[in-house]
Amino acid sequence: MGMRLIRWPADIMPVVEMIVDSFQYPENEAWSVQTDEAEQLIDGMKNVARIWPLIRLMQVVSPPMRDLLQGYLWEEDGQIVGVTIVQRRGSTDLWVVGTVGVLPDYRRRGLARKLLEAGLELMRERGATKTILGVIDGNIPAYALYEDLGFEPYSGMVEFDGQFEEPAPAPELPEGYQRSPLGPHDWQPRFELERRITPGALQRYEPVEEGRFKRPLGMRLLYPILQRAQGMKDQDFCLHTAGEGQLVARGGYTLPTRGKGVNNVRARLDPAHAELAPYLVGTLLHEVTTLSPGHRVDLAVPRWMAPVVAEAEEQGLNRRVEYLLMGMEL
Repeated sequence: MGMRLIRWPADIMPVVEMIVDSFQYPENEAWSVQTDEAEQLIDGMKNVARIWPLIRLMQVVSPPMRDLLQGYLWEEDGQIVGVTIVQRRGSTDLWVVGTVGVLPDYRRRGLARKLLEAGLELMRERGATKTILGVIDGNIPAYALYEDLGFEPYSGMVEFDGQFEEPAPAPELPEGYQRSPLGPHDWQPRFELERRITPGALQRYEPVEEGRFKRPLGMRLLYPILQRAQGMKDQDFCLHTAGEGQLVARGGYTLPTRGKGVNNVRARLDPAHAELAPYLVGTLLHEVTTLSPGHRVDLAVPRWMAPVVAEAEEQGLNRRVEYLLMGMEL
């Protein structure tokens, strides 16, 4: 009874099921874990549990992977009732608080605070210098807790979703730009674009470092196996100017491969090339609705990427929920 370290893989399924139950908001259904998300998460993590011996082996040969999915849980009445999960971002000293959840019947007893405080101490012990998390804009109790612990808001995200009965139309690439594929381990183009376009104010808590994009050897070897285990398939591309060849945007998506789940879409755009937003968003919607029809489409966009936010709304996506990003120096 009480708090203890998470023990993988034994805790995988109890933790996943507890997370799905804890992130339900009857007063605001848009905030809740959706049915398709829950199905995808549960199915994928069952298979991750099966390959955990391989993950353990990769952690032995790749030190950054040892900080994958760390955290604490709280047990009471013979069940897991609270959890916090943290992990290092790449090989940097920045850590991400991925999950803080407590079942509804066990809230307002300080469990979330105790779990997160333990997670923060674990980060410090492992050399973290900064940490970040996301909180739903409007979740006042969670925001108050994070602020009291020392987190401060520094940016935000808008999450869109939509359901398409027919494939979205394919747009034309504007003149003066070219498209090329972007491999899963092509970290340099991602790093160079992010370094150029990320607002300076964000870099206090999310510095653009090579270690954030350059995957360690163990993860490069494990990546395709994890994708298959989780029932996902990735595809990415980049857009660059036809003359100078400057990278100005990238897009990508993760599709479910076993009939359950969500089409997750991602986009990054240099604000100096806002005219590409219709093509970038339109192409992503066209490709996911063609390759993976019938699944809900989910797109998360930083608030500062205003042309993409506006274009997501223009192309019929719904503004589902907004998140505040909060950071703290350790």
